[in-house]
Amino acid sequence: MASSTASLPRPVVSPAASFQAPTIDGLISNLLASKRSLASIHHVHRATTILSTARTALESMTILSARTSYLQRSLTSQLKILRGVQFELEEIANNTQSEFNLVLRDLDASHKRLEDTVKALRDTKIEDGFKIGRPPAADGEVDGELKENLHDFVDDKPVEELKDGLKDSIDEVQEARRVMDESIQSFEDDLQNVNNALGERTVSSSSTRSDLQQPDIPSLLKKLDGHAKEMAESLESLVKHFDLCVTAIKHTEGGGAAVAKNVSANDLPEGVGVEDFQTPAQPITEEERLEMMQVLENDANEVDEVVMEIQDRSAEMEAQLDQILMWKDKKEGRYEDFLGAFKLLEQVNARLPNYISQSSVYSTKWSEERLKIEEGMAGLEDLRAVYENFLAAYDGLIVEVARRKAVKTQMEKVVREAQAKLEKLYEDDAADRDAFRIDQGDYLPSDIWPGLANPPLRYIISRADDESGSGSVPDLPRKTVEEALKRLKADNLRMSAR
Repeated sequence: MASSTASLPRPVVSPAASFQAPTIDGLISNLLASKRSLASIHHVHRATTILSTARTALESMTILSARTSYLQRSLTSQLKILRGVQFELEEIANNTQSEFNLVLRDLDASHKRLEDTVKALRDTKIEDGFKIGRPPAADGEVDGELKENLHDFVDDKPVEELKDGLKDSIDEVQEARRVMDESIQSFEDDLQNVNNALGERTVSSSSTRSDLQQPDIPSLLKKLDGHAKEMAESLESLVKHFDLCVTAIKHTEGGGAAVAKNVSANDLPEGVGVEDFQTPAQPITEEERLEMMQVLENDANEVDEVVMEIQDRSAEMEAQLDQILMWKDKKEGRYEDFLGAFKLLEQVNARLPNYISQSSVYSTKWSEERLKIEEGMAGLEDLRAVYENFLAAYDGLIVEVARRKAVKTQMEKVVREAQAKLEKLYEDDAADRDAFRIDQGDYLPSDIWPGLANPPLRYIISRADDESGSGSVPDLPRKTVEEALKRLKADNLRMSAR
């Protein structure tokens, strides 16, 4: 009975000549040991329960695996769609941001051109010649002083109003982008929460790799069936061994009395009483009795081994059941994870319209503010054109003043030359009149012509208006005029190139 293939009682063999049959006390000792071994029946009963529980758990695992696989495929498909939506929203936001950045770049360039023009106005000082005859500073002028540069003639209010409008539009777009970014991040967090819900459950540090490995269901069931069968056969051999002990006592003289004296009902299995040892046994030969005693003695030495084997198989079945139940719990936990992920996914789907709507709001806001920004840029360009025209006009003024100065000089030259000719004619006329008076005056009566003694006509050329004060043409430095003329020619070349 050293292995599970052994069974009690063994086949009858010829007893050795030196074999000594056990005494009645030895038989009673074997009987009590055999009865104790029958307590292994609870292991056999437990094996039946383990096998049933394992089958049920494995069936449940199979169903859960199928359901989990379906949920996993469905979740993966929906997550793929939602990821696609997320990428589209991000692409829309990035494209809109790229357009915004390009417009800002153009706006910065336009603003810089305007600032450069304004700086040119500030750097362009009013020539001192233009200040002559200028009226005193009135209330409201810069620091109560005369305007010293071209920028002092410019009203900054339109520029500031344009800048304020542009800043408001930029702030509106950036605020819309911030809200859009928060929406996309919330969408990402939702999807990440679903992914986290799909993750493997954390196992304790004491878990081994075999604890996490899915069992081979057919092989495991075969092992459990084999253990249960072997345990049942071993228990059957122990029962037969107990029956053989009872039979041996009955065929031993004084056996019944010894049992009645030394064994109580509690020491016997259920259904077996002390009186059962009093019933006479069927007669057997002495040779048969000795053979039976030899089998009984040999098997009695193996009872403990059979009991230990049943216990070992029972412990192994318990361990295998624990593994199955552990894996079943893991499967159930995994299934619960997927159910939880589906609930989260339902919440994501409920918020999805808001995420998409927020993208539309951002795009619409950008379209609206882009028009305002472009209008503001056009306003900046218009102001810059006005300021540049102002600069060009001032250069033109310098050239015009120089032209007027040149004309005035020419006119004054003509006047001087004409005045000199008139004076010479006057002097010649006066001399000729004196000569006529000397030659002919004594012979002509004074009343013959009233104008005979009149002096010659005398003409004086004079200005028709007063040049003093603001009416005077300023005298500008030659270098100033040359530089202004040079700038005007450069501007004309740029305009022609366009």
